[in-house]
Amino acid sequence: MKITLQKVESGNEEILIRYCEMTQEISDVIKRFSGASRLAGTKEDAQKIYYFVPEEVYYFESVDGMVYACLEKEVYRVRTKLEQLVYQYEPLGFVRCSRTMAVNLYKVEWLKSQPGGRILAALQNGEKIVISRKYAENLREQLKKGSRRSGEAQDGR
Repeated sequence: MKITLQKVESGNEEILIRYCEMTQEISDVIKRFSGASRLAGTKEDAQKIYYFVPEEVYYFESVDGMVYACLEKEVYRVRTKLEQLVYQYEPLGFVRCSRTMAVNLYKVEWLKSQPGGRILAALQNGEKIVISRKYAENLREQLKKGSRRSGEAQDGR
C-alpha cells in the first residue's frame, strides 16, 4: 500500500482512498478516519471535548443518570446511554457486568469467583470491579465464545 501526503495551504483537508478490492485493512482505515470509531467526552469542567477510541475504555459506568467512560487514568462523561454503548461495542469485547456498568474484556487481567455467584475482575490499570450474579452467566458465555473462536483459528477450522 502506497501512502502519499500533500500539504495544502487553504481549503478543506481530505483523505482519498483508492483501492482495487475492499479489504478489512482498508475498511479499518475508513472507520478510523471517518470518526465512526471515536467517542467524545467531557471532563468535570465540560469546557473541552476530548476524543478517544473505545478500545482505550476499561469500563463504562452510569452514575446518577450520567454515563462515564473510564480509561487507564482519565474519566470522561459521554452523552450516550449505557445500553447503546454495550450494543454498539459488544464486538470490541464490552459486556454488561452490572445494572450500571459494562467492562471491556480485553482490559481484564484476571477473574476470581466470589460467594453468591459474583465474579471479581481485576483490570490492567489496577482497579477491581465486581460482576454481579445476574450478569455473571452472560460473561461466562462470552468467554466461552472467545475461547472457541481462538481454538477454531488454531485448529484451522
